[in-house]
Amino acid sequence: PPFWTSRPAGRATWQQLFLPAILRRRGVAVLHAFAYTAPLRCPVPYVLNVHDLIALEHPELCATTNVWHMRALLPGSARRAAMNIVSTEHVAGRLMSILGIPHERIVVAPLGVDAARFSTPAPRPAELSPLAGCPYLLFVSNIEPKKGLNTLLDAYAACADAIGGLPLVIAGRAAWKSAAVVQRIQHWRGPGTIYWLGRVSAAILPGLYQHAAALIMPSITEGFGMPVLEAMAAGTPVIHSKHPALCEAAGNAGLSFAVGEAQDLAAKLRWLQQSKSLQEELRAVGRQHAASFTWQRWGESAAAVLKRILQSGKGGT
Repeated sequence: PPFWTSRPAGRATWQQLFLPAILRRRGVAVLHAFAYTAPLRCPVPYVLNVHDLIALEHPELCATTNVWHMRALLPGSARRAAMNIVSTEHVAGRLMSILGIPHERIVVAPLGVDAARFSTPAPRPAELSPLAGCPYLLFVSNIEPKKGLNTLLDAYAACADAIGGLPLVIAGRAAWKSAAVVQRIQHWRGPGTIYWLGRVSAAILPGLYQHAAALIMPSITEGFGMPVLEAMAAGTPVIHSKHPALCEAAGNAGLSFAVGEAQDLAAKLRWLQQSKSLQEELRAVGRQHAASFTWQRWGESAAAVLKRILQSGKGGT
């Protein structure tokens, strides 16, 4: 694609106006569209990856441009797809109930995690040098409304002293609609200590997870929850909200708390910090659970779908 597709409007224009001609010219038999949308006048059958319907269901949590983009293209793309691939049963259910996609045109294929990468011992990132080697709680994500960071901050304020002042490390850039929570982080005066790393490179993620006392994922809504599996693969205990997609990703290998309930999260943080046996149990079951989520399994599922569509020669309606 040309340079001007680096922006959402450019990508959508290229996909809708130029990609169909490219597909015809190159004799493509089946298209696999990896992220939410496909050409609405696609000349060939296509398989669509739908990661979530958050922009349609919760526009208040999303960037305005993304909401416009998804409203304009996602419903039609999903309805015309020969098959939709989703990563959780939760998203499959939302496709059926919100967009009316029949279940026979949805395949659930959980995403994978590179367990070897995250489990191989990694050094403590230099970015954490101000913490002088002490353990920490970890949040990994963009700072945006759906991630529920205010719930984590409220919980941390309620329990920081009880968990020995364990620092909270936030790894992620400030994204849309984040000004208020960013200001709260930047002006934190206790209890406890918050250390905001901003955007971090993928290279330091294994070490960031491995040296954490726990990963906290307090999301209001999700389509899957990759940090949950990455942390588990690294042998780090996970505490996550009881959103259905996160519960699918975590299985029974993490601690969960009611969505948006800071006191419930604070109680789980105290329990985890006070119980060495619970920490060890979560490390062990987390590693075992994450090992079952492989990219090979996801690839085999996607390949089987593409093969079936190719053999049938039929697209969506």
